[in-house]
Parts: sequence; structure tokens; C-alpha cells
Amino acid sequence: MRNKPADIHYCGVDEQKILTAKPKLNEENLRHLYNFITRRYKIHLRKDVLKKPQPWTKDPVLLEFRFTNVRREHDRETKWLIQHITSNPNLSYEDKLINCILFRLFNKHETSELINQPIKFNRKYDPEAYRALFEAREVEDPKYIFFTGAFITGGMKRALKWYLKGAEEDNMPMRVMKFMQYLWDDNISGKIKACMTQEDVYNLLRGYLGIGDFLAYQMFVDMTYIEEFPFSENEFTAAGPGCKNGLNELFEDKDGMSYEDCLFWVRNNIGKEFLKRGWKWDPEKLFCDLPEYDRCLNVMSLENCFCELSKYIRAVTGTGRPRKKYVPTKE
Repeated sequence: MRNKPADIHYCGVDEQKILTAKPKLNEENLRHLYNFITRRYKIHLRKDVLKKPQPWTKDPVLLEFRFTNVRREHDRETKWLIQHITSNPNLSYEDKLINCILFRLFNKHETSELINQPIKFNRKYDPEAYRALFEAREVEDPKYIFFTGAFITGGMKRALKWYLKGAEEDNMPMRVMKFMQYLWDDNISGKIKACMTQEDVYNLLRGYLGIGDFLAYQMFVDMTYIEEFPFSENEFTAAGPGCKNGLNELFEDKDGMSYEDCLFWVRNNIGKEFLKRGWKWDPEKLFCDLPEYDRCLNVMSLENCFCELSKYIRAVTGTGRPRKKYVPTKE
């Protein structure tokens, strides 16, 4: 992704500290990071770009367990979002923004298709219009889960109940649709458009009860795929819990940097650190399917990688196992 005109460079972090910091890295885990990035991206190239048959790697951990892509936009749900919402020429800018929020609340394209998303909120929006769709799906498949576990949490469930203002609603998907009514009435798209920095958008989103730090950042990144959105994913990040775990594995001493500072430090220095140790690092070749300006690791892709790093390390060292096994037919 190219930087956008309104981007604030080093937004929300201490640029001077990042540029002068001398952290201490864990050598073994730096190697694990290198292996994960290079091997996971080569899987994407062989599987998604070259359409080669399995196996796509010799790494036993990546063969057995499921890990997200190095680049978030290569993951299945984000590809659906880009195709149907953020790049949809039939949607207004305002509807793209609010549909990004709705999509990430479910984070499951099958549910989005069920409710015929994207929704044009500039028409009269009635949450009750979706109740029959949810109920019919439950009758058709009682085991169907409308959400993915990565985004819906107990806190969100309680928060969505708060927006009902005392009204009874046991149907969780319907709570989401009624929450969208609240956001529409609150002019969420207009408020996002009025934000002056990346951090402003993030803080606006996380200011809504139930949209925590992690979810707010994911929604912000979704919006960066919209051409009209004035900010890119390149100059702002918010480290989620998984990312922090990964950063703790790599940094033995952060030299006073915050987790977000560390992501920018890695962005600035990772290639030099790999090459210093004699490891082959050629981003032009590794990221060959991307435009020339995008053949790099930005802070969003690094946030993604560090979310996976601690799981990868546990599996490689035999100290733990990721929860999800890789099932090719469901990829």
C-alpha cells in the first residue's frame, strides 16, 4: 500500500526514541521470525499465485498448523472485504466505512453473504429485516456459528446488550444489527471523515463500548483499503495481545520503547538484522507478486507476523501447540 496524503509519519509513537534505540534481540527467536516470514510467504506464492499442488513447504509446523498470511490482505476474509466492500464502485464512501465495521464484527464472509452485505445505509435501515434470515439459517444448520472467535468476545457480547437500552434481545446476531442502527444514528461515518489523524480514527472506534483496542485497529486497517480513506496502514499501528507476546519473544531488552515503537523499529531495521547474520533477505524477490513500492514489511504486516510468532515458536520448540490445524480444503 502506498502512503496517503494525510498520513502522519510515526503516528502515535516516539520517532526519536525509535531512531536512536539499541534494543537487545533474542538470537534464536530472531531466526524463528526470519523462518516464519520467508517460509509463510513462499507458501502464499506457491499456493495462491503459482497455483502449485501441495505440499507448499517443508516446514513441519507450517504443514500441520494454520497460520495467517504475512500480508493481511492475502487472508480469505480480508480478500472478501476488499472485493465486496472497500473496492465496490456501487457503494458510497460513507457506506464503505460503516460496512467495514459491520463486516469485522462478524468477521465471517458467509454471514456477510447471508445478510446480503454490503448494506446501503443511506436507505431506510431496519434491523428487524434481518431476523428472519438469522432464524432460517439456524433452522437449516443448528451448528452454524455466525461469528469467528478472533473478533467476538464476552466483552463485546455484554456491550452489544448495553446498546439495547434495557430491551430484551437474546439473538446475538440481531444485537449486532441493532448496534449498527446505533452507529448509523450516531453518524459514525461523518465522525470518521472528520478525523485528522490515523490515531483519531482509532480512538473514535475504540471509544464505542465493546470495540476494544484490537478490534478498533482491525477496523481502521480495513478502512485503509478504501481509496477515498485519507490514511494508509503504513504509519500507524496498535499492538494487540498476540502481537505483544511475539514482541516479548524477540526483544530481550526494548531499550525503553513501547510495543508500538518496537514495531516501527523492526520495520526500519529488520532487513539489516537479517543480513548482518548472513541470512538471505531479498524483499524484491520474496514479495515479487506485489507492486514494487510495496515489497517491504510495513507495520501492519509486522503486527500480523508477531501475532503468529509466539505460536510458531511454541510449536517449533515443542513447548506448545497452536489451536488450529491446517485443513487445505477449508483454506
